[in-house]
Amino acid sequence: MADLKELYLQKCGDFACEPITPILEALNARRPLDVIALDGKTKALFNNRIKPMQVIALCETLYEYGGLSVLRLSYNFLNDMAMNSGLRMLDLTGNEATGEGAAALAGVLTRPEARLQALVLRNNPLGDAGVLEIAEMLRSNSSLTMLDLADTHCGIQGVIGISNALTDGNNTLKILDLEDAQVHAQGPQDSTYQHLIRMLAVNTSLTDLSLAKQRMTDPQFEQLVTYGFAKSRAVWTSLSLRGNRLSPFAGPALERLLSLCPRLQRLNLASNALGNDGAVSLSRCLAYCAELRELDVRSNGIGDVGLMALAGVLQLVHTMELFMVWGNNFGPGACRAMADALSHPAARRLRTDVRPYTVDGEVSLALQEV
Repeated sequence: MADLKELYLQKCGDFACEPITPILEALNARRPLDVIALDGKTKALFNNRIKPMQVIALCETLYEYGGLSVLRLSYNFLNDMAMNSGLRMLDLTGNEATGEGAAALAGVLTRPEARLQALVLRNNPLGDAGVLEIAEMLRSNSSLTMLDLADTHCGIQGVIGISNALTDGNNTLKILDLEDAQVHAQGPQDSTYQHLIRMLAVNTSLTDLSLAKQRMTDPQFEQLVTYGFAKSRAVWTSLSLRGNRLSPFAGPALERLLSLCPRLQRLNLASNALGNDGAVSLSRCLAYCAELRELDVRSNGIGDVGLMALAGVLQLVHTMELFMVWGNNFGPGACRAMADALSHPAARRLRTDVRPYTVDGEVSLALQEV
């Protein structure tokens, strides 16, 4: 470690940058650098966030260091820079990487020796140009199993590019997050959704998918279920549809989706508009979801009828561990039904964001942290 420290200080001098204090402390204490976490939002780094030249000096130092596997550089001041090819996980959340930076990353990840398994680019302004670079990389890369492109200014071209890459060649990616892709689709026949549908029907490796905040409507969702998930041979374990435009009329499509995905463990439907009818439809099939562990239906405009239906089925879903329901319209009947469901022995290990309490014989619910 003494030689590594000497090399690090030399590289910092070469690139005219200050040493990163936590790195220097670890080298002084002779701690292994297998996991490096430099989150710019922490108290230690908030006023001294990491800059590009500091990372380049660090990567130059660790180029031949075989122990590094995880590098987290979220919420710093990083822009367009390359990476060390020996990493297993790279987290660049909340930086300033653009299409040029995505091209540099893609260039490294197309090399045969690339071993990166998880790439997090959330909240970077990649734009369509950057996402298309990542999509092209996916056609030849065989190491990535997790890709987070949430909030990357991805538009229609980017979504189509990723969908086509996962249709035509890639069969190793398991987790994909496309939250807040700026699709602005106008109808179920929009070409963007046709590409997504084809990807769902053909790809066999994906297990976790987020299509959150894509402004998806009922007809578009029905198309995805009927022509995508219905033909899919993948084993789906996690699906997020949070923050879309699903209404009570989406209920039948939801029922069919759950029947097509019997291994589903996590389902996020928060911030839609499912209402009572959507919640009742959902409750009809929950008892048959043999592996469902997490369900989020917060802020869906569900009233007493729908909430009572969901409460009534909770004790039948023996695998359920997390149930998020705050932000709906709880009346007296829903409060009593939820309190009864949560007091049932079958719900002992269930974590939820509501807590029943009684005042003057009336049952109410309070928000609680989970």
